[in-house]
Amino acid sequence: MKKFKFQLDTVLRYKGQVLDTRLQEHGQVLAQVHRQEDVLEEARGNLWDYLEEYREKQAAGMTVVDAMKYQMGIEVLERAVQREEEKLRRLRQLEEEKRARVVEAKQETSTLERLKEIKQGEYNSALAKEEEKLIDDLVSARRAAQHV
Repeated sequence: MKKFKFQLDTVLRYKGQVLDTRLQEHGQVLAQVHRQEDVLEEARGNLWDYLEEYREKQAAGMTVVDAMKYQMGIEVLERAVQREEEKLRRLRQLEEEKRARVVEAKQETSTLERLKEIKQGEYNSALAKEEEKLIDDLVSARRAAQHV
């Protein structure tokens, strides 16, 4: 009997390559999400530090001009935090899309792998039956030869 050959092996290999590519893309976006989380945390820390400095100077007494400068600085830092939050939101959305594509590719690959296992099992069963038939034929031939 011929050696087992899965007819969709090239498709399975291709789907495996697609899965690998999608895993890499997801990993890259996930790394960007983590970096952006750090950037956002730093922006929040800068705002917090600036607010603390403003409160301290305000408690010590400050001019109206200085107070306005601090308020403008706070607004600038708040906008920076909002921008970083928006970037993080977009990256998380992209990460979810990439994760969905990974799941889709895994499902396609696993479906083909299951099909291959089924076909391999069918092939093994047919091979076992063929070997069993061959053994039966040999046994029958020996018995026939002994009785002659």
